[in-house]
Amino acid sequence: MSEQELRDGLKLAVADEPPMSFDLDELVDTAERIVRRRRALIAVGVSTAAVAVAAVTVPVVLGIGGAPQELPQAAPPTATTTTTPPKTKPEAKTVAQLRQRGEELGARLRTQFPLVVPAATDVNPRPFGGEAEGQFWDGQTYLEGAVQFKLGDVQTAIAVQVNADPQVEPCPECQEIPQSDDSKVLIRVEAGAAGNNPQMKIVTATHYRKDGSTTRVSTYNYDPINGPNDVYQPRVALTDEQLVRLATDPALHL
Repeated sequence: MSEQELRDGLKLAVADEPPMSFDLDELVDTAERIVRRRRALIAVGVSTAAVAVAAVTVPVVLGIGGAPQELPQAAPPTATTTTTPPKTKPEAKTVAQLRQRGEELGARLRTQFPLVVPAATDVNPRPFGGEAEGQFWDGQTYLEGAVQFKLGDVQTAIAVQVNADPQVEPCPECQEIPQSDDSKVLIRVEAGAAGNNPQMKIVTATHYRKDGSTTRVSTYNYDPINGPNDVYQPRVALTDEQLVRLATDPALHL
């Protein structure tokens, strides 16, 4: 069979084929639109995924995380954070107990004072009390007394107060002397208080004890029992060291 005969046979085979019911150009255009739309959807999907990744990444970088974090809380207080135990109210004493304690303080000073102030003579502890010598009341939280003595021919005295419930007042001008048990002694110097002779001088040592009580000892450059009578010495009778020794005596307390 020749080439021409083959061609003629093929034409006769499709001569009765019905015409196509679609437009080839329209089919091509539709296919191109589908391809463009698919590409656009893929691009949008990629962009959305990038935004989602960024939304997760930024909080992580900023340290806030995907889930809310709790704020740090202070640790609960422990027993070791309290360095000073709360002060307890001193036990109320009866008149009989206060009188007995006053006698014990006087006996202690009678023997101890000459050891601290060896130059003193005629040492005479006066009766302890409250507002006056020998005066007491139930529930009293302090005792006051004095010790008369002479230095040479000069008559003078010291005042002693033991207080179980003192009113602590600030004293920025005081000299502070730390003690080995972490307590402290404050030295206060007073001179010529209002209405008094400017020559008058008083030095006081107050021992602030670990139990919250105080012992106070004052010395003068005159006679505080009989009055100065305008006779003032150049200096007070006791040194700071002697005051501290008396104020820190463990037996001198209420």
